[in-house]
Amino acid sequence: MAIQFGIFDHIELHRNASAEQVYEERIALLKRAEEGGFYAFHLAEHHGHELSASPTATVFLSALARETTRLKLIPTVVCLPLHHPVRLFEELAMLDVLSHGRLELGVGKGITPFEHLMFGHPPEEGAARTKEILGMLLKAWETGIISSEGSSFYDFAEMRLPFRPVQHPYPPLWTAGNAETAGRGGHNFIFPVPIPAELRARYDELRAASRAEPGHQNPHVKDPWIAQSQALVIAETDAKAEAIGRRAWGAYGEVMAGAHGTVPPHLQQGTPALDNPLAQKMMALDPIDDQLVVTGTAERVRDYYVEQARRGVANYFMLMIPFGDMTHEEATYTLEAFITEVIPAVREVEAAASSA
Repeated sequence: MAIQFGIFDHIELHRNASAEQVYEERIALLKRAEEGGFYAFHLAEHHGHELSASPTATVFLSALARETTRLKLIPTVVCLPLHHPVRLFEELAMLDVLSHGRLELGVGKGITPFEHLMFGHPPEEGAARTKEILGMLLKAWETGIISSEGSSFYDFAEMRLPFRPVQHPYPPLWTAGNAETAGRGGHNFIFPVPIPAELRARYDELRAASRAEPGHQNPHVKDPWIAQSQALVIAETDAKAEAIGRRAWGAYGEVMAGAHGTVPPHLQQGTPALDNPLAQKMMALDPIDDQLVVTGTAERVRDYYVEQARRGVANYFMLMIPFGDMTHEEATYTLEAFITEVIPAVREVEAAASSA
């Protein structure tokens, strides 16, 4: 199974740029990513703060669908409790049709308590709502009808979608961060640093067990994607790349810090305490020493990903480009260098392994 490459993005607002400018720059970058051989674009969902200028992922991804032809379009993740099930089903089905079947789905409850409160329910209900809505959504995708029968949180008349989505039984599913959830659900898996071999083994064990159980999810995905996701900066020198990486990660962390707690950012009187274990761990690490951010010249980054490919743990390299206050020019240089220097070198590793 060939290694694939994806881009993960929040579409942050920095540099006093307008949303219009940010959207146009991002679409141009992603068109080049598709030309250069990238598999997919993953778009995060956040509401009410500068971490995301694309709170409705389906709108941006629909625009991107009409500007690309092969790139998979993957909201990562759809924060399920922040959507009414009927509206979510309709929007995702439309995107599947508009993209000619290029939609895949990252699913979860979201990590931000105040977002749940903005949508009118306690954060503590997030996990239960997520489980319910996912079940509704998958059944609706297979039958064409979405219903609230048996729901603890919703009561609506069933709705029949008047058209058929492209993919059946439903688009491939992804889970980020939690190997237990991903493995038990049979989902493609994303981890924010190089994946330890023992964690990959645990995921494989859980996924194998889940495939033998009734109701296994992702039955149509024979070989799952196992993704390591890291921010990336390539520059003319190692020192310049590291400087950009630390600056951009600092800006990213500053905005990310406001994405916690129960108070919306515009009402916060200070930085809220980090209330998510994964976020706590990530923000305590050194971004470069602990490989949250990969930096260097094209040659150095090439050697890094060749080594990761030879490890054989991940089969999907997800790059966060851009992030924080990284400029469009810095992101474009990084992407171009990755396309021309890194991807061919990884393909050579694959070719050598297949002929051995």
